[in-house]
Amino acid sequence: MKSKEAYNNWAGSYDQVENQTRSLDERVVRTLLTELDGKDIVEAGCGTGKNSVWFAENCKSLKAFDFSSEMLRIAKGKVTNSNSEFLIHDITKPWPFEDVTCDLISINLILEHIENINFIFTEAYRILRNNGQVLVCELHPLKQKEGSVARFVDKNTDEEIRLVSYYHSELDFSKAAELAGFNKIIMKDWYDDTNKNIPRLLSILLTK
Repeated sequence: MKSKEAYNNWAGSYDQVENQTRSLDERVVRTLLTELDGKDIVEAGCGTGKNSVWFAENCKSLKAFDFSSEMLRIAKGKVTNSNSEFLIHDITKPWPFEDVTCDLISINLILEHIENINFIFTEAYRILRNNGQVLVCELHPLKQKEGSVARFVDKNTDEEIRLVSYYHSELDFSKAAELAGFNKIIMKDWYDDTNKNIPRLLSILLTK
């Protein structure tokens, strides 16, 4: 099943089923991104809007996009702020924003589905203002090596659907960021209560 079809299928149950990765990602965003006042934010791959709500309540403007129409429909239902706009768009295609037009970009739990991450970092750098930041938060490479992938149970067939996944090491992320032009890269491991030995998420904070 292709990623877009899978996420459209998953959308209806995405928020209802307990998900340690999703919950930890929410905590990472709210821990690292606290100074949002006056900022123009782009959220790439917003999904059902778990972080969109936080951004919209605290920023100047939010432009959020996702390639899943069903995920986006749910996100729109959560965010009614007039400062927010939601767009259907594929992150692997040229982003629909002008150069140097935002202060912060958030990319969460989607890069494992993308083979060429260099393009993503290049587009982020292009639309970011000087001294702007990008927060990337992804399933940790060590979790990927364990065999962890995004997956869900199809509500119609009870079949487990495992989404297409590509492995990206910490070095791959840093090389892609440097190639795009970022001069400051801060990585941090994030653990949850289910496993204190292997981090669940890797956050990457980039500054232009």
